[in-house]
Amino acid sequence: MIKDTNTRGQKISNNEAWDHIFQDLHILDHLTKNPYFDISADEIKKRDGKEARLMTKIDHREHLPKIMAENNLSILAIKNGLYRIAKTNPFIDIDPEPQSEPIEIGIPNEILSIDPLNIKSESEALDIAYLSKMLQQTFKEQTSLTVRGRLRGELDFSLNNIPYQVDGVQIEVDGGYEGKDALHLIEAKIGYRNNISIRQLLYPTLFWKKQKIAKVKDIKSYIFYYQDNLFRFIPFDENLLCAMHHEEFVFKFNEKSTFKLKELSPPKQSLINPHAPFPQADDFERIHSMFISLSLNQGITKNEAMNDFDLVERQYDYYLNVLLWMNLYKLDNNHHIVITSKGEELLNLGFKKRLEEFAKIIFSDSICYQILQEKNYDTQDFAKNYNLQSTNTIQRRVQTIQSWIKYFNKVFD
Repeated sequence: MIKDTNTRGQKISNNEAWDHIFQDLHILDHLTKNPYFDISADEIKKRDGKEARLMTKIDHREHLPKIMAENNLSILAIKNGLYRIAKTNPFIDIDPEPQSEPIEIGIPNEILSIDPLNIKSESEALDIAYLSKMLQQTFKEQTSLTVRGRLRGELDFSLNNIPYQVDGVQIEVDGGYEGKDALHLIEAKIGYRNNISIRQLLYPTLFWKKQKIAKVKDIKSYIFYYQDNLFRFIPFDENLLCAMHHEEFVFKFNEKSTFKLKELSPPKQSLINPHAPFPQADDFERIHSMFISLSLNQGITKNEAMNDFDLVERQYDYYLNVLLWMNLYKLDNNHHIVITSKGEELLNLGFKKRLEEFAKIIFSDSICYQILQEKNYDTQDFAKNYNLQSTNTIQRRVQTIQSWIKYFNKVFD
């Protein structure tokens, strides 16, 4: 007998809901005899009442349901309301570091309607890349923006000899730029992700390869990451392999920053939230990109927000808690994310000024300031203030602050 949400009791996680689906439909048994298992949106929803579009939105490997990850399975949409589960790996891995020294490029100061140093969305980042001639250098030709947004279409491909005949599935392109020789398709992200689903890259590529334009022009695809002041364009071919040299750019600043981290004054008043846990999240560039992403999606829950990042839930909590600790966001009565007035203030600052304010908040905490100045801190006081239970836990927290110090010094130098 199939149970619904009411009979199962409390609200359950996606992992639990997928466990129920696999158990009720004997999916693992089916896959021992067949190459794939197709499941409808109705079948997904009727067990625990969860929306299929949310249950199947798996943009990164880290978001795979536990039962799929343990059995090397994945799920991809093949029709509107129909999904294929099979033993395939639909994720593209991406190098964390640029391949070469980034090219310095002039800031397009003549543009006043977009601030090149205060980019808050993927579309703004792409528009600035276009206006500053980064796209021209990447594509090796002049182009015009001709494609942006969502559409539906047909395409087919195979992974690990599993066929996928896709029909009517939503396909999204962040930017499509047509030149004399090619149509260049871009999947854009604020901040680095270590992997993305082929749905975000391969589906648009194959769709446009079936259109008339493909008879006279090449179809090329890129992942674009805007990481602080770094613009990365990573090309991929149809086989999901790097097709040519990556292009990386940074804006050239005419004046060097005069901000010196070590010269921060000793804290007189703490600016952090004392009720939030002490940070354990080493990658501050990721924290920054998460802050920008949340500002675009205020009013969503934590679980909805984490879909955009290549983090498991425990890691996501660590990173989200940093912004809570810095008083940059809060949760309303319905557990929706809301940017604080301080957060809104920082969002209106340019890139480097915002990072200066981040540093002032962080090192207003006396323990963080002592770590910055390489002074001995009171371990017992540290443990008591933040309810830390072991020396190893304290050391991991200290390591986080030390990694942030390296990050800030690199940015400001």
